[in-house]
Parts: sequence; C-alpha cells; structure tokens
Amino acid sequence: MSSDLRRRLGTAWEAAWNRGDTDALDRLLAPGYTRHGRTEQTRDDLKAGIRACREGMPDLRTVIDDYVADGDRLAVRWHSSGTHTGFLLGTPATGRRLTVSGATFSRVEDGTIAEEWVTWDPRQMLHALGVIPLDSGFEHLGGKAVTA
Repeated sequence: MSSDLRRRLGTAWEAAWNRGDTDALDRLLAPGYTRHGRTEQTRDDLKAGIRACREGMPDLRTVIDDYVADGDRLAVRWHSSGTHTGFLLGTPATGRRLTVSGATFSRVEDGTIAEEWVTWDPRQMLHALGVIPLDSGFEHLGGKAVTA
C-alpha cells in the first residue's frame, strides 16, 4: 500500500469518525464504493451510518490500531469509544461509556477503496449499554464441552 493511501486513510477516518466530517471519505472511497455485510451499503449509506453513530455518541473516537497491506488488499484493526448520550442501535441514551473493536478488510482500486468488509460484534456494544448480557453463545449447551 502506498504511503499516500495510508496517510489518506488515517486523515479520512479521523475526520469522518472523530469529527463528523463524512465528506472527507470522498477522497478515500471510490465513487462506486460498496460496503458488504448484512446489506450492501454505498458511500452515502456509510456516511449516514457514521452520522447516526455520532448522534448517539458525540464524543466518539475511533483509533486505527494496525494496518496490513498486500497488493490490492488492506486490513485495518481498530477500536472506537464514546459516551452514549443519544439514541443508538435502537437504544435511548444511557450515559454509559463504551469501547468496541473490529476489523475492516478492503480492496483497493486505482488508489481508492472500492470495497470493504467490516467485522465487529454489536453484542459487545449492546452489552456495554446494559441492554443485553454478554455470553459465550454456548450457554444452551448446559456448560458442556462439545467435540466434533
């Protein structure tokens, strides 16, 4: 990955996630950008999602913990933290401070990010907000080990 793309990634993420300047993503994401997940999102969808997160956590801070690049692929490990003072993920303000972490995997084309796949655990956030208990997901097995 070029040092220019690395610099632009850091600058755009800082502006969008930490200050709410989502237009900064226009210099980083390709015009036909797609974010893959439960549903596909466009660049404008991503911007709207960031704005919604910042409405729920105006002091949101996202930090890039690690970058790894190989050819046209990029992996970014990150964490975000903030105080839940507004509506977020269907939950009214709790005043709780929370931190979540995740990873973003990207395909780079002509110096911009064309596609992304993001992985994070929304249950971690909902647990931090006091909405759900966080369990291993295996409680239905009665605490017994499972072997294949």
